[in-house]
Amino acid sequence: MRRLGQQVIAVVTTLSFLVLMVQPALAADPDMDRLVRGPAGKDWVTNGGNLTNQRYSTLKQIDTTNVVQLKGAWMTRLKGSGFGGKYSFEASPLVKDGIMYVVTGNDDVFALNAKTGTILWEYWSGIDQKISTVCCGWVNRGLAMGEGLLFSGQLDANLVALDIKTGEVKWKTPLEKWENGYTITSAPL
Repeated sequence: MRRLGQQVIAVVTTLSFLVLMVQPALAADPDMDRLVRGPAGKDWVTNGGNLTNQRYSTLKQIDTTNVVQLKGAWMTRLKGSGFGGKYSFEASPLVKDGIMYVVTGNDDVFALNAKTGTILWEYWSGIDQKISTVCCGWVNRGLAMGEGLLFSGQLDANLVALDIKTGEVKWKTPLEKWENGYTITSAPL
């Protein structure tokens, strides 16, 4: 009887393990999980639009018959952040629920009304302007979002989590020291 009990436990443990292995991993934020797995629509919530980085949108407002009529709707200077010859602007903005999130080459983050360009909040990184280990220029290639936070890697090798509604720093973690030659320029994914 004891042997049968051990066999049942072994079978249940094995089946449980197999179910966990084949079940697709889901994000803790179901809304974000759905958005990053499908084709991008009105929201652009990750670098490249979705997890496959297709840079494709399902929106139909712009097509070959009206593309020539496009023109700028607004412009902003982001209060001078990342303005100057040493900075590059290479990040794709993220958009969710009508809010556009932009990061500059100085690692400053701005939330903008996507229809008007009005700045809703701003985060100033305050990174040391004397960082000398930057291999690829003063650039930040994007943000990540999830669970009510925006994530940004910085040239000083810190990873920062900002409240998506207010820009308040929720946490900031040094991953290394820039003095040791480390920087973060890629978008967290």
